[in-house]
Amino acid sequence: MVNRRRLLGLAGAGGAALAMPGLLPAPAHATPQPAAAWPTEFVEVTPTIEGDIAWYDVSQWGVEGRGWSDTAAFYDRLPARAEAVVPPAVWVRSRTSAGLSTRFVSNSTTFRARYRLTLATTAMYHMPAVGHSGVDLYARTEAGQDAWLANTHPTAQTIDQQMGLAVDPGERLYTAYLPLYNGPQYLQIGVESGASFVGVAPRTAAPAVFYGSSIMQGGVASRPGMSITALLGRRFDMPTINLGFSGNARMEPEIAELMTELEASVYVVDSSPNMNPQQISERAEPFVRLLREARPDTPILLVEDRRYGDGQFVQFRRDRNAQNAAALHAAYRNLRTSGVKHLWYLKADQLPQSEELVDGSHPSDLGMVTYANAYEKVLRPILHNRRDGLTDRP
Repeated sequence: MVNRRRLLGLAGAGGAALAMPGLLPAPAHATPQPAAAWPTEFVEVTPTIEGDIAWYDVSQWGVEGRGWSDTAAFYDRLPARAEAVVPPAVWVRSRTSAGLSTRFVSNSTTFRARYRLTLATTAMYHMPAVGHSGVDLYARTEAGQDAWLANTHPTAQTIDQQMGLAVDPGERLYTAYLPLYNGPQYLQIGVESGASFVGVAPRTAAPAVFYGSSIMQGGVASRPGMSITALLGRRFDMPTINLGFSGNARMEPEIAELMTELEASVYVVDSSPNMNPQQISERAEPFVRLLREARPDTPILLVEDRRYGDGQFVQFRRDRNAQNAAALHAAYRNLRTSGVKHLWYLKADQLPQSEELVDGSHPSDLGMVTYANAYEKVLRPILHNRRDGLTDRP
């Protein structure tokens, strides 16, 4: 029996008397973030005991980053009905768990993850197994920061592994980020039998919704906690939804209509890497108008195509980047001129450069941080104003 309750008195390491923080001016990389809020809603879960391990099924308390509850499988990212309306390749990619995470509080000193992947492939030539198919575990510090702790190292479709070494005693808040280019058929967290454990209910605050390409999906971060949406979720201390679809983000109207179903704090549209100039010219304005008609006050951020790492040597690459940027900026100008408000624009010169790309296209972890820095610079004042009920500009 799952019992949802409020445990306002629960305060493990980093949890005592933490209030919801304000959104502060954007910090430089590696500058400590403000203390994150301690969760207030928890779910008691009955474990399955096997020897000295208590196994807890994540589906019993839930995941964040899941925009719809009516999915074909628990860890899917689009509703089951989307299969009939989105391109087949989008549907296939929506069945990965990119951007999903789960939180729990425990005083166990060891942690395991047990799951079976939907895909037999656990890595790609430019993306390691941990990022592709691993579970990435973070722990809350006494200062109220979520810091990396451990992860799984997938070598087969079924994984049952201890994550890292035994930690110092103490009750802590943990966040587990799910695979970026694969997905679990089931997922269980194992702790020491007899240790305390409570699931954290997914937050209900309006999420930031990110739509984009393989880069947004997480390609090719070394581990799930280094994806753009994971980085920004920690920085803003808020839920995010990852609608990145590798090779298949092309501003289809069906995707925009699905996005309007989400009560978002902001929509980020970063699909140019999968589009050509003609597609952007034809689709960008209708896509934004669909979002705006359904959600008149929700900010929308349009993001230019990142620049190819070899562009300084390859004319075709330079032309593609320049033409894509020109097409998107023309759409932005037309939308603004026609009266569309709460619309923002991010230029490519703030996005990763060649040394931050793995294959000239997809960012490394360093590139992911650069992406997050660029997004944060634009999004932080927008989210700050919306929180305080102010008008965002432009």
